[in-house]
Amino acid sequence: MLLPRACLVCGRKLLSDEEHLCRDCHDDIPLTRFHLLRHNPMADRFNEAIQTYLESVWDEGSRPFERYAYATALFFYDGGGEYRHITHQIKYHGNISVGRHFGGMLGLEVARTPWMNDVDAIIPVPLHWRRRLSRGYNQAEIIADAVSSVTGAPVRTDILKRTRHTRTQTRLDISAKASNVKGAFSARLPHPSDLRHILLVDDVFTTGSTLMACFTALRTVFPPGVRISVATLGFVGGG
Repeated sequence: MLLPRACLVCGRKLLSDEEHLCRDCHDDIPLTRFHLLRHNPMADRFNEAIQTYLESVWDEGSRPFERYAYATALFFYDGGGEYRHITHQIKYHGNISVGRHFGGMLGLEVARTPWMNDVDAIIPVPLHWRRRLSRGYNQAEIIADAVSSVTGAPVRTDILKRTRHTRTQTRLDISAKASNVKGAFSARLPHPSDLRHILLVDDVFTTGSTLMACFTALRTVFPPGVRISVATLGFVGGG
């Protein structure tokens, strides 16, 4: 017997024309609408991390100039809220269909954003091969594929690699998260390379430490003239 399809948020049985969420829960998704704002809380937090990194590595006189990095997320993520089930279904339960559905929604927002519609490469945050082997897939890659299907920008998994197996970030504090992923990624320049705007994709932006580690790895092979933006399904608000 087939189990009835249920809403990921409230658990109500879905109607034939509803997908993953019932109509009421779909209408109540806590959308960020960050794609409408060049400067938004997520982008500000990510750019602050970039500046902190630059100040820690270079003296003021030799510090390279970084343009403001763009960032967007589909919805506000609350670890205790019911909408967390969206990303949990993708990450922990292998629900690829959920990743494609909400990744497509994120892709529509990226495609409609004037400052992101020139993205020419989408790079999902990579998993270490051991974790990918045990999980069977990379949730960030599922989301990236869905974004690609809408925007037309190709997914590139040949540029960024996770070179060190790290602990899960879930239960770590801010400083521990940053230390956990520091130096965990490496990048190589593709040949030929004519990229101008890269979009890094992950499931949830919490502190931004993982995306920041990816950013610094990419900067070892791509100069500041190549813009690096970020997009995720969820964004954890607050300080």
